[in-house]
Amino acid sequence: MKRSMVLVVWSLLSMNAAADGPRGRPVIDAAFGFNTILTDQHTRLRGVSLSWDGGDPYGSQPKVIPSSVQLQRLAESFGLNTIHVYLEGNASQNPNPVGVNLLDADALVAATRSAGLYLILTIGCNGENGSIHSMDFARDFWSLYAPRYKDETHVIFEAHNEPALYTPSQWTVQDWSRQVELYHHIRDRAPNSLILLGSFMGFAGDPTFGINFLAANGVGWDNCGLAHHGYESKAGIESTIESVQSGPNKPALLNTEFWPGDTEGQGYNSMYESHLNGWMQFQWLGAEDAELDVFRAKITQAGTIWTPDASEAVWPAKGSPDFPTEGEEFGLYQRGAQRFVRVSPTNFSELAADLPLYTGGATNGGFFFEPLDGPYGRLRLSGNAYVEVEDEGISLRVGTADPQQAAVFEWIQRPNGDVVLRSVARSGHLVRWQPGTNRLYADGDDGSDPASHFVVVRTPGVVPDPVVGFPYHGVPAPLPGRWEAEDFDLGGPGVSFVDFDASNNGGAYRPLESVDIQPTSDQGGGFNIGWIEPNEWMSYTLENPYEIEISGVVRARVATNQPGATMGLSFDGDDPLGDIALPSSGGYQNWVTINRPVTISSGVQVMRFENRGSVSFNLNWFEFSCETQDCQTEPECPCLGIGDIDCDGQVGFSDVLTVLNDWGSCLGCDADLNGDSAVEFNDMLLLLSNWGVCSK
Repeated sequence: MKRSMVLVVWSLLSMNAAADGPRGRPVIDAAFGFNTILTDQHTRLRGVSLSWDGGDPYGSQPKVIPSSVQLQRLAESFGLNTIHVYLEGNASQNPNPVGVNLLDADALVAATRSAGLYLILTIGCNGENGSIHSMDFARDFWSLYAPRYKDETHVIFEAHNEPALYTPSQWTVQDWSRQVELYHHIRDRAPNSLILLGSFMGFAGDPTFGINFLAANGVGWDNCGLAHHGYESKAGIESTIESVQSGPNKPALLNTEFWPGDTEGQGYNSMYESHLNGWMQFQWLGAEDAELDVFRAKITQAGTIWTPDASEAVWPAKGSPDFPTEGEEFGLYQRGAQRFVRVSPTNFSELAADLPLYTGGATNGGFFFEPLDGPYGRLRLSGNAYVEVEDEGISLRVGTADPQQAAVFEWIQRPNGDVVLRSVARSGHLVRWQPGTNRLYADGDDGSDPASHFVVVRTPGVVPDPVVGFPYHGVPAPLPGRWEAEDFDLGGPGVSFVDFDASNNGGAYRPLESVDIQPTSDQGGGFNIGWIEPNEWMSYTLENPYEIEISGVVRARVATNQPGATMGLSFDGDDPLGDIALPSSGGYQNWVTINRPVTISSGVQVMRFENRGSVSFNLNWFEFSCETQDCQTEPECPCLGIGDIDCDGQVGFSDVLTVLNDWGSCLGCDADLNGDSAVEFNDMLLLLSNWGVCSK
């Protein structure tokens, strides 16, 4: 790229960073009776890690600098708000001096600031965990970095990774004294920055002695917390968290490392969420984006759910939830019970999900929502009777007229609009309908369970439509349009797919499910489903949003090196196309497109794809183009060809990032604006010439 273009691009980067501004400093908040760390949006810190210290052991992990596009995806596609970086290593095997990563650290601080992410800096151990190899190194490290970034409101300082062996109850007075020294060393150079001490290898036992020791030696918990790692039993971690959260005079907590296998295996992320404890997943150490797909698959299987900070995010929930307006009455429909919530007619202090129809008023299922800061609020009935949560083992009740005694709920909105309620402070778990009793308990952790899904009904006498299918992205694929083969529905074997292998042969994208997914060499990249054996099938939830049936062409992108391949597509059990013969394309990555005319009925439906032949083949995507006049609308992205690559209605900074990310040979890329199969200087000039709001 020519130097003049580099200067133009960096000018645009600077303008965008100045426009967005950094995140505000995280704060220690005691509103729920104990100290927690909250962001400037009153959310918890959630993130993944980078290894810049050389890895464990030293030299095993290359330093990888994520691109601006990658950082943006962390927030918008994966619902995260923090990066935790092991910046430099303090170990006998690491020969590097303090400051070896200084220039790259400057770049990462600027990039995370621009991306709206928090950044936690710490010193790595290079596998010599449970020790501080050199206190001189630690002091010199913070002498350099603390004053350098003290005014960066999104940067957090974690004193040292795993500085002593095992759990806090096994630390010595010398171990705690070193924490005191590092705290004052950092605080003297960064008076307003959040500091994290501890970083215990395992969080179990009684940390009271250490907490009191730190406080007695000048550590203030108003802008300092304890970091801990998850290498302990779940029961042990929960017990220790509960002991620290027993009152407002103890430190706020943040998990800064745990094994990713404990996400779906033991539900560690959900456990931390239930204790209002932020977490950093020990994943993405080399900025490999394929690991984020694995992260998403693990979180999806575990059912962990939260409200992302990025307003554009839709996973694992909407970043911009739709709150009821204050003073607006609504009914609360429980998905699992298929009934509305009301005050129990047999026990007037309890809530029950047993009302067939919401007709308005306190005795007929009417509720109000009182918003608080961030995604929080209270539920009340008319007459100022608030919903209460006493404990996870006691059903939700009503009665108090005192807002301070009322339960506070985190309002989490799933992509399809359903709401999940997390009780904070007195339980921390999700509100769940209990079959049989129809009572509601704040004891759930699975955000994918319909027993924890509620629908806000604003019009009395209306019953929500039933959920059709289990779309992977939370909402049906809209027609007309394209949907990827690897985005088959959730539900598992026999529900959303049948695959005769026990594991994912390709190991990509959704590795915890047995459908075989691999990277594709087809135009546009991404993934394809491979090794599709006879009688294997997958289902996809689609939506025709029009009130009439629509006619058009359905396309499938397939590849095989064998003759005799056959597929079928059925829609809600109807089979309008019969067996579809597939030609041999000459290879499993030589792709051809199959076309068939079809008419799609109105509404949401499940399309089932299956291999009906005797040989295997690969599948990349499906597409439906409409020929019905009523759905011949204006293109969704009219300015795509002149630079509005992200289809947001304007040619701007994010489009520049896409051009830079796709720079070079790029067949079929949207960023190839002049159509010469390469993204280069002329494409950037065309984009810049159309800068601003799209008016085509």
